[in-house]
Amino acid sequence: MKQKALRAGVASDCARRENVPRHILSYNWKITGVFRTKCKKRKERKMEQKMLTVPGLAVRNLRHRRVRTMFLAALVLILSAALFTSRVLTESMKTCIDKTVDRIGADVIVAPGEYESDLSDSLFSGGLCSFYFEKSLMDQVKKTDGIDKISPQLYIASLDAACCSVPVQIVAFEPESDFIVQPWMSGSNVSELKKGQTVVGSKITAKAGDKISFFGQEYEVAGKLEETGTSYDNCAFMNFETAYTLFDSFQIKYVTDLTEPQKYVSLLTIRTKDGADPKEVANTINTKMRDSGLKAYTAKAMSGKVSDTLEQMQSYSALLIGLLFLMAVLALICIFNITVNERLKEFGVLLSIGARKSQIFQMLLLEAGMIGVLGGFLGVVFSGGGILLFKDVIMESMNNMPYLNVNVSQYVILALQSLGLAVGVSLLATLYAAVRANRMELYKLIQEVES
Repeated sequence: MKQKALRAGVASDCARRENVPRHILSYNWKITGVFRTKCKKRKERKMEQKMLTVPGLAVRNLRHRRVRTMFLAALVLILSAALFTSRVLTESMKTCIDKTVDRIGADVIVAPGEYESDLSDSLFSGGLCSFYFEKSLMDQVKKTDGIDKISPQLYIASLDAACCSVPVQIVAFEPESDFIVQPWMSGSNVSELKKGQTVVGSKITAKAGDKISFFGQEYEVAGKLEETGTSYDNCAFMNFETAYTLFDSFQIKYVTDLTEPQKYVSLLTIRTKDGADPKEVANTINTKMRDSGLKAYTAKAMSGKVSDTLEQMQSYSALLIGLLFLMAVLALICIFNITVNERLKEFGVLLSIGARKSQIFQMLLLEAGMIGVLGGFLGVVFSGGGILLFKDVIMESMNNMPYLNVNVSQYVILALQSLGLAVGVSLLATLYAAVRANRMELYKLIQEVES
C-alpha cells in the first residue's frame, strides 16, 4: 500500500509541473528490470500496468512533436532525394555509354575528323547527323595491317516534317561485309533485308509489316530490333540499295546535296585481327590518312566527349551533395540542440522516477534514426517517382540521353545508399545534443523540473 501511495504521490506531483509534455504527464511510472512500467488511469480510477520500452517512448515523442518531426524529416528528405536523383542520372549515363560501346561492335571507327562531335552525339546522345567522304578512300584504309574485317556505313538524318513519319537516324550498311547490324537482326529474328525494306529500333513505334515514310517515300518495316538501351533504339537500318532510293526524292536536298551517293560513305567500321591492338591500328590509320581528313578512333576513345560530360556532372553532383550535407547537418544540429534544451524538464522527470541517462541517450538517437529513416525513405520514393514521371523531360534536357538506364539491382543499391546517408546524417546531427544531455548532472535536470 505504501508503494502504491508513493507512486501516486510522485505522479501527482509531476503532473503539476509546467512545460513537461502531456504524453509524459498522463502516465504514472514504476521502475522495472527492462525500463519502465506505466500505469494509465482508467475512468474507474483503477491502474493497469503496461510495459513501455525506449523505442516506444521515442515513437511517442515524435508523435507528440509532429511539426518538429515533419520539418526535420523534410530536411533529410531533400538531402536523400538530391543524392538519389544525381546518382541515378550519372549511373544511367555511365550504363548508356558502356552499352553503346558494346553495341557498336567495331574495334575501330574511321570517319571525317571534322564531324567527330556529330558522330559522337549520334552514337551516344541520340543526335541526328549526315556526313560523308569518298568511298574510294576505303581501299587505302583496308591495306592497314591488323584489320580483319572492314565495312562501310552511310548516315542520313530524316526530317521532322510531313515527308517523314518520324525524325530518326537512318543507317545504311553493306550486307556483304557487315558484321554489326545483321548479327543483331538475327538475334531479333529478322531475316535478310530486301530492297525497299527497313528494320527499326525498339523505340520507333512502327511494327513489322507497317509502312514508314522517309522523304515522301514509303518503306516496309521488315522487323523490330530488340531493345539495347542505347541511341540505336531510335535508328532505322536498311541496306545500301534501299538507301540510294532516298536520293530520288527532291526533299532530301534539305539534308544533303549529294547527287551520286554510290561514291560516298559516312564511316568505316573495323574489326581487328586477334592479337592486334585496336589503338595501334587506329594510330597507323591516322598516320597513313593524315592528308585525307579522315580520323580513326577506338570505340572507347569515341565515347571520350560524353565521358568528359559525365565526369563534369559527377563533380557538380558531388559538390551539390556536399553542400546539402553540410547545410543539413548544421540545421539539424541547431534544431536538436534547441529541442534538447526545451526538453530538460522532461529528462528531469524521467531521471527522478528512475530512468538511466543511457536510456535517455538511446531515446534521442532512436528519435534521430527514425527521422532519418522516414526522411530518407520519402526522399527515395519522391525522387524515384519524379524521375519516372518526368523521364522524357530529363532525357531531353541532358543532351537527349537515350535512356534512364539503371537496372533493378542498381536502383536498390542506390536507394539503400541514400537511405544510409539520411540515417547517418540524422545520427551525426543529434550525437552532440545527446552527449550533452547525457553529461548533465542529475541534480541540474531535477532543478529544471522544480523550477
